[in-house]
Amino acid sequence: ATVNAIMKVVERKRKKNVRVAVTGLLRRPACNEEYERLQKEVNRDLHEKVLAMKAESIRKREVGSSFLDMDDLIQAGCFLEDGVHLLQEGETKLSQRFICWIRATHLLREGKMD
Repeated sequence: ATVNAIMKVVERKRKKNVRVAVTGLLRRPACNEEYERLQKEVNRDLHEKVLAMKAESIRKREVGSSFLDMDDLIQAGCFLEDGVHLLQEGETKLSQRFICWIRATHLLREGKMD
């Protein structure tokens, strides 16, 4: 249900000619095996659906969407003690990844990047 809800939002934005970056669920410190299993399953499903949508967008020459995998970027030390919220270091890493994506997609759109 979560993946379908996310993809509905992405599709609505894509129809409005908006570029969308989808990130997966972040791995959290001290989470149990069930969370890890679900996290991997959700991220795999999201990644597959976003790639399919991106391929369709390329064929139609429309604005596409991207899946940004943050799993290896955000380590356990980037979280507050609650294991859910990010410290400044984690927020900085996350925002820098988004900035790189925004720049790259802008350059691609302008035809300045091969």
